[in-house]
Amino acid sequence: MNGRGESAAKAGGGPDKSSSRSGEGAVRSGEQATALRYDLMDLARTRDDVISLGRGDPDLHTPAPIVEGAVKRLQATSAARTTPGDRLRGLGELRRAIADRLRRERGVDADPDREIAITNGAQEGLFLAMLALVDPGDRVACPDPRYTSYDQAIGAAGGEIVSIPTGGGEPFELSGDAVRAHAADAKLLVFVNPSNPTGACVGADGVRDVAQAASDLALVVLADEIYEDLVFDGKPFLSFLAVAGARDRSVLLSGFSKSYAMTGFRVGYLVGPPDFIEAVIAIKETTSGSCPLLSQTAALAALEVEHDPRPDFLALYERRRRVLLDAFEDMAIPHGPQGGGLFMWADVSRFGVGAKEFCYRLLDEAGVLMFPGDSFGDRWRSWVRVSLLAPETQIREAMGRMRAFVAGLGPGRLAPRR
Repeated sequence: MNGRGESAAKAGGGPDKSSSRSGEGAVRSGEQATALRYDLMDLARTRDDVISLGRGDPDLHTPAPIVEGAVKRLQATSAARTTPGDRLRGLGELRRAIADRLRRERGVDADPDREIAITNGAQEGLFLAMLALVDPGDRVACPDPRYTSYDQAIGAAGGEIVSIPTGGGEPFELSGDAVRAHAADAKLLVFVNPSNPTGACVGADGVRDVAQAASDLALVVLADEIYEDLVFDGKPFLSFLAVAGARDRSVLLSGFSKSYAMTGFRVGYLVGPPDFIEAVIAIKETTSGSCPLLSQTAALAALEVEHDPRPDFLALYERRRRVLLDAFEDMAIPHGPQGGGLFMWADVSRFGVGAKEFCYRLLDEAGVLMFPGDSFGDRWRSWVRVSLLAPETQIREAMGRMRAFVAGLGPGRLAPRR
């Protein structure tokens, strides 16, 4: 897999072209969906009693030992001792620590000197990956629904989005059959596991199935595993790069924000073949430059801290998740299979009102912020995304408010919002 400019071999057949969106259209669509979420957040800031179950930034504090370790390492680290290549690729110590963790926890071997690059958060990593892999006109297959930054990144690279429908009578978990049915003439497959926004998590056998389909179609795969440490019910997680035969045609995107509650530090990373990493570095050199040294030392401290906070965070999120699942079941609100990540995906259609109206009214009348499915894809105008990112006591309060709110809803009971 080379960097920007190489075309992957394709199999014949493909999806209905009407389901695709390209270039500026993809960027605009992503911007509109993002604007809807930000409009709701702006409204939430105008009142004091809102319980936010909207945004995806962890509400937990970065553990003190990570912050303290970052400061100590920064004081002992001289930027003058890093080469220009290190400054763009990331600290050698951090890349080696990431490689060690991948090998130890995921069974993935990666050369820290040639196959890992540190990015300014996973968001930058996403855009860098698309710019390095996608040429204008290339078709990129993505699950639907999806986080709309993918639309913007693919559109910025001039690619054409091909949606792979999930839900609506099909499993929310991406499958090999769905990939074969909709991505046969694509160059790149985006595989987000666990999913944002649905919370669906593809198990080990399913990951192998998707990998086999991608191999059969000669697809390059961008595996977004930012939620890899947030898989519930004790189920194991299989990294896409650990599947036999997948390594040479795959790129891994991950980071520290979700697993370690380090959103503000902005540290992500990409793992892929050397030619891909070289393409990424070439783009970084003329755009964003290196990830700040303080942030990188914090990431290194997170990997070396004596007490790993991830199991504690996972247990806390599992308790919050149980509260949400029980409440939605009690309210007879259908939801998708919540297997991992920080969100659940729920169907509010029985109340006779669209998701956008539902979310604006819920915020206005009950002081609870959720995001409408419209902001993750046009098909999802009756669904809402609910995050686990509030203290358990606040989630219980939010569910109590929501019960009172939905008790007054029903088909034909609400006029459209003006």
